Amino acid sequence: MLLSQLSGIILAVVSQAAYLLDEKGELFWLGTVNVPMHRRGLRLSTPLPQLSAGTPWAVEDHHLIIDSRTVLDFRKAFIWEEPHLYPDSILPVTIVRQRLQMVLSILGKLPVPAGFCGLIPEILRMIEKQGAPHSLDNLPGIQAKAWPAIRNISKACLAHNFPKIMEEFRDLIGLGEGLTPSGDDFIGGLLFCRKILRDSYPDILNLEFPSLPDFIESIRPFTNTISFAFLKDHAEGHGFEPIHLFANAFLTGQPDDLLHQILMDLTHIGHSTGWDLLTGFLVGILLAS
Repeated sequence: MLLSQLSGIILAVVSQAAYLLDEKGELFWLGTVNVPMHRRGLRLSTPLPQLSAGTPWAVEDHHLIIDSRTVLDFRKAFIWEEPHLYPDSILPVTIVRQRLQMVLSILGKLPVPAGFCGLIPEILRMIEKQGAPHSLDNLPGIQAKAWPAIRNISKACLAHNFPKIMEEFRDLIGLGEGLTPSGDDFIGGLLFCRKILRDSYPDILNLEFPSLPDFIESIRPFTNTISFAFLKDHAEGHGFEPIHLFANAFLTGQPDDLLHQILMDLTHIGHSTGWDLLTGFLVGILLAS
């Protein structure tokens, strides 16, 4: 990214990150040490400089120059690579779904969940036929709005009904607040899981969504630039380091204590982003049926 003669503007600034958009519409960001690694992220060892939206920036010889006054030197930057999942260590697909209950037991030990994560027990109750799910009246606001679509998506994943999954996605796009609404993050987590499962079990699972790239492009107008970039990345199998680590640990049968630490890191991303990604990922595991 910093090898090119790029330029653009700062799109948005939050407490620990500044989002930069280049002239071609590509997004990347500057973050503090508390922001998890990502292929679009530039992480600083110093506090984030005082920046504001709309400020121009340019890249010259591995230096990021912002409004000609702030110069950040990335000549010695460490290049992060996404954690690799080795095929020889992956669990048989027949026991993957069994690990959902194990994850649920770990989630009960984590801090109070946010976003859609409170729906995970409902999803498992429905799948395992342990009783009827709670009525919508008993669910908090955004969960009640999302539950009909997520319930239908869960059933469609079990049936490998990809057109139905994408039809229900449309009710979740842009649902929620913040730079990445909960609905977008849920969809991203599910599509990330689908990509990981497809790559892990290519000879067993047929997980080709019809016209997925066209579908992803069609939802661009219904969310913001930042959230769309995240969602598109997740669909292509690119995410924050903790969701890669979780997927790897989940699919290779790593012990509970390791999963607990990874889930702590994952669920601390944003206000509810990590929780929503996780919820989508766990629903995506139903595709392994």
